[in-house]
Amino acid sequence: ETQIQYERVGADVTIKCGSMDWDAAVTWTANGTDIDESHLNGSYLILKKVDLTQSGQYSCYEGSSWHLKYQTYLRVGTPPKEPLLMCRSNNYPKGFYCSWHLPTPTYIPNSFNISVIHGTKEMVCEKDVFPKNRCHIRYLQLFSTVKYKVTLTVTNALGKNSTTLTFDEFTIVKPDPPENVVAKPVPNNPRRLEVSWQNPSSWPDPESFPLKFFLRYRPLILDQWQHV
Repeated sequence: ETQIQYERVGADVTIKCGSMDWDAAVTWTANGTDIDESHLNGSYLILKKVDLTQSGQYSCYEGSSWHLKYQTYLRVGTPPKEPLLMCRSNNYPKGFYCSWHLPTPTYIPNSFNISVIHGTKEMVCEKDVFPKNRCHIRYLQLFSTVKYKVTLTVTNALGKNSTTLTFDEFTIVKPDPPENVVAKPVPNNPRRLEVSWQNPSSWPDPESFPLKFFLRYRPLILDQWQHV
């Protein structure tokens, strides 16, 4: 079975030929291509300051018989930087969602773990299938003055990092934009436009939680906006 060996970009990497002695005569290949002997220290393979292009399958063969003695898959990457986390309620009062991403890629697999605490109570954040880096929380009680604390931890084979948000329920309520916005000229009135729109379909209860709309407009030749 093939081992997987994770190493960080810029590291010096030593790969041993399985259980072969240090002074055994061996040949190494990378993705099927022979590696020059100058990279060997005895039977050990020495890679200086690895970069992303050196990810791949490394195989070690016994010198005389060409028996495969050891194989490893080298994956070069970086530990995760602090993840970016955002929480928002676009369907108040049902609940809110949190989404996250990394500021820079790590080039190796990452796992994300999110914990949501409301006061002393741990809440379930149900992962969405799509988009995959998102989960949603149902409100258990409305108009709660207890803060939410959301911690996201990202882990990979080279390290871990986390970020925490603490917020009040009302500060993350942000409806989606209005839908089906249409502007039509008013017949026989060249200086007037009729603008119509609909509530965002994601907003569940516009009766109990009515939305306010703001309109601003300007002729293309002017920089100043007019607000309605």
